[in-house]
Amino acid sequence: FQGEEWAASTPWPFFTSHPEPELGEAVRKGRTEEFSRMGWDPALVPDPQDPATFTRAKLNWDEVGEGEHGRLLALYRALARLRRERPELTDPASAEASAVLVAGDDPARRVWELGRGSLHILVNLSADDAEFALAADADVLLVTGAGVAVVEGVLRLPAESAAIVS
Repeated sequence: FQGEEWAASTPWPFFTSHPEPELGEAVRKGRTEEFSRMGWDPALVPDPQDPATFTRAKLNWDEVGEGEHGRLLALYRALARLRRERPELTDPASAEASAVLVAGDDPARRVWELGRGSLHILVNLSADDAEFALAADADVLLVTGAGVAVVEGVLRLPAESAAIVS
């Protein structure tokens, strides 16, 4: 939504264009009060009636294929492709999707394995590398970043990354 699939740098503020001045003012006042209750400086709350608030929200389409933006978009596309191809990711009636396995050796470590059917989603949200034993016939379908390595049946997953294995 609004460029999320490619980490758009554009902010997504709430904006309105109420032609009735009293309605526009009520919305402006309500937003300021709402954000003030959350600790925001009222001077920093974007004015929803200001046309500049809308203008700042327009996506910068030039960045969609650049650097990290392009990498994240490619990941979203690969995930969407896998979702179309693998019934265990979408069809709750599928035998492959009926059971979900979740395993982690230590919740504080933030390393998990989720299994659904023949798929295993390996997640490493820790600051260190993590290792996962793989079956001999395992196929790595997707990785979220560089540095993933499979050596002698062990998948090494760098910090803050994930892989999907069949």
